[in-house]
Amino acid sequence: MSGGSSWRSPSAADHYRDHDYADFAQEFLNRTADYRRDHAETQDRMAADPASAITEEEGLAGRWGLSFPHSAGR
Repeated sequence: MSGGSSWRSPSAADHYRDHDYADFAQEFLNRTADYRRDHAETQDRMAADPASAITEEEGLAGRWGLSFPHSAGR
């Protein structure tokens, strides 16, 4: 890793000690420029058309292999 501490350092190990596979996957995606751009564009479309939220979330999930829990009210 450039510009930061090594992921092998004891402090990094402590930070990630309780992470599961989903946590690591989220960390990876959050560091991926294409995902961040796609997520932001999806959020913009949802803000412009709130009725499209479920469809937009499903599209994002399909493109990136994600799953989002939906509340019973949606």
